[in-house]
Amino acid sequence: MTVYFILVHICLITGYGFYKIFLEKQTYFTLNRISLIGLAVLSFCIPAIPVNPHLSASIPLDLVIHGETLSQVAPQMWNDYITDWLKWIYFAVVFFKVGWLIIRLLYIRNKINKPAHNAAFSFFRYKIVDRKAANFEMIDYHEDVHIRQWHSLDILFFEIVAIVAWFNPVVYFYQRSIKRMHEFLADRETAMHFGNYHQYATLILNKALHYSPEMTNDFTDKHLLKQRIAMLGKKNASRANLASYVLLIPVLLCLTSFSALYKNTAATADVGRKGAAAPAFPGGLNAFLGYLSKEVSQSNIFRAHHDQGKVLVSFVVDTDGKVVLPQVVDSPNANLNSEAVRIIGNSPRWSPGVQNGQPVRVKHEIKLGYQLSTTN
Repeated sequence: MTVYFILVHICLITGYGFYKIFLEKQTYFTLNRISLIGLAVLSFCIPAIPVNPHLSASIPLDLVIHGETLSQVAPQMWNDYITDWLKWIYFAVVFFKVGWLIIRLLYIRNKINKPAHNAAFSFFRYKIVDRKAANFEMIDYHEDVHIRQWHSLDILFFEIVAIVAWFNPVVYFYQRSIKRMHEFLADRETAMHFGNYHQYATLILNKALHYSPEMTNDFTDKHLLKQRIAMLGKKNASRANLASYVLLIPVLLCLTSFSALYKNTAATADVGRKGAAAPAFPGGLNAFLGYLSKEVSQSNIFRAHHDQGKVLVSFVVDTDGKVVLPQVVDSPNANLNSEAVRIIGNSPRWSPGVQNGQPVRVKHEIKLGYQLSTTN
């Protein structure tokens, strides 16, 4: 699940970066709206595409023999205490944001039932426009566009995205951008319907100081004032600019490939996750370390080349539990290589690793070294 969420956030950031660079200034507002929603949806879908990795893992062990005594470094693992606290914090904020969303929805319902003077907003099929307001017909038509095009559904969708991915600042840029697209779409259609761009721009300017509930399609949002007026007077982009949207295809293909590669790499190192079990040495990890300690401490070759560093050896625990393919990955002295391979190759048979109920081959790595004890 951690890998999935990492990939989701990478996709969200990459997708919005592409939108910001190539699409934001285009006047194909409907395509921009579809792009924003599509990029967000695919950011959650692409990491969910299943992959079938070759299961492999490295045991994070670093074993060194000091003189006649044994010393070993325990496996390097995540601090469970910190991880649990991070989970508690994440879900605490999620629950808080869900509660805050419910409060805002109740506030919107209250404003629908008891609309304020000069109110002008819509939410799903509900539309509140003060009939005594100047240019009532324009404002009313503007809100009708929001309702017909289901803009509130987009807003609610990105609210949910912001709950799930609350710690990613990019999701809030998505929210701002989708609201801009909604207003641009409604402004353009309303201005075209009434055929008076100058009058409509003046109406937007005059209404900019009024307030409407957050999360609604707000005609009076002063934060979008300059952009809405600028987009009203902007000419439609040429058809050549449609090529920018075609670039989405290679971007999505690259994200899909990266997701598969990342998940494959993560799965290689994460044999202990649900549905998988790491190979087990008879007697457990400490017994394996004890076997290695005994062999290294009794090895004349390791003793003769003490204090020259550690040999990194990889090996595979086969589906029958036998240790196969021992080989030196890195070594400070070639004289140690064959001895390190011998010690690993003579290891007793393990219990094989399991994934999805089937025995699998699992790769491990370990460092072996010998150091003479020093006396003060």
